[in-house]
Amino acid sequence: MKTPFELLEVPDEADDAAIKKAYLRKVRENPPERDGAAFQAIRTAYEAIQTRPDRIRYALFNRQSPELSSLTAQALQPGSVQRPEAKTVTTVLAESALATLLHTLK
Repeated sequence: MKTPFELLEVPDEADDAAIKKAYLRKVRENPPERDGAAFQAIRTAYEAIQTRPDRIRYALFNRQSPELSSLTAQALQPGSVQRPEAKTVTTVLAESALATLLHTLK
């Protein structure tokens, strides 16, 4: 699955103007009349990262560490006997969010 940055073909450090320019270019290439699904994907990607606060929010909640992904998969597995403790998941979430925020703000 592509990230919003990959879908709009912009680097992770792109500013608001570059993201808007890429969005408009992609909309011209994929108008809703021709391909509604592609247009919707482009629109959703743009809404996720269009402003700096949106990009920080995306970084915090959508870029997950491998540990968090494995804990989530384990917790969601039906009939799982070894579900992680709530404290462990909360701790991993907090650590992942902090690390991602610090990386984003560099």
